[in-house]
Amino acid sequence: MANDNGAIGWDDEVSAEDAGEQQSDDLVVLPKGTYPCTVMKVERGSFKGSKKLPPCNKVKVGIVIDGGDAGRGWSDHNFYMHTSTLWKIYQFLEAVGLRKKGDTTAGRIPWEKVTKGLTCRCEIHPRTWDGKEYNEVDKWLPDEPPEESDAGTEEVESVDVEDMPY
Repeated sequence: MANDNGAIGWDDEVSAEDAGEQQSDDLVVLPKGTYPCTVMKVERGSFKGSKKLPPCNKVKVGIVIDGGDAGRGWSDHNFYMHTSTLWKIYQFLEAVGLRKKGDTTAGRIPWEKVTKGLTCRCEIHPRTWDGKEYNEVDKWLPDEPPEESDAGTEEVESVDVEDMPY
C-alpha cells in the first residue's frame, strides 16, 4: 500500500482503490449547477505561499460529484489553514455536518472526522486552467433536508374539556 505521501514501495501491495476516483475514465466535467457529492479522499499537506496567501498548512479533499444523467464528476478542493480562508473551511464543515451553522465557540478544526463517505451538496462550475477543464466548487451546502411527512399533522376536532367523561 502507498505511504502517506502516495509513494509506492517496490514490494507494496496495491489495489484499484489506491488509484483514486479521479483516475476513472467515466468522470466528466459537469455543467454549472448544484449536485450531491461524496468525500472520497483527504490529504494533509503544505502550501508554499502566493501573492495573496502566505505559506500555511492545507487539506486537500477529493470529492465525486453525482451529476445524474450528465454523469459523475470529480473535484479536488484545497482548504488553506489560514484565518482569511476560515469561512470556507466552516462552510464545508457545516455542509458535511461536523459544525453547526452560527457556532461561535473556539476549538480545533475536526479534520480527523473528515473521512471518506461524508456527503453534502456543492455548487460547481466548470473552470479552464492550463488548457484543461475542471469541476470547481463555488459553495458547500448541506444535504437536502428530508421532505416533511404528513403523518401526525392531520387536524383534530376541538373538544371542550368540560365535556370529558372524568
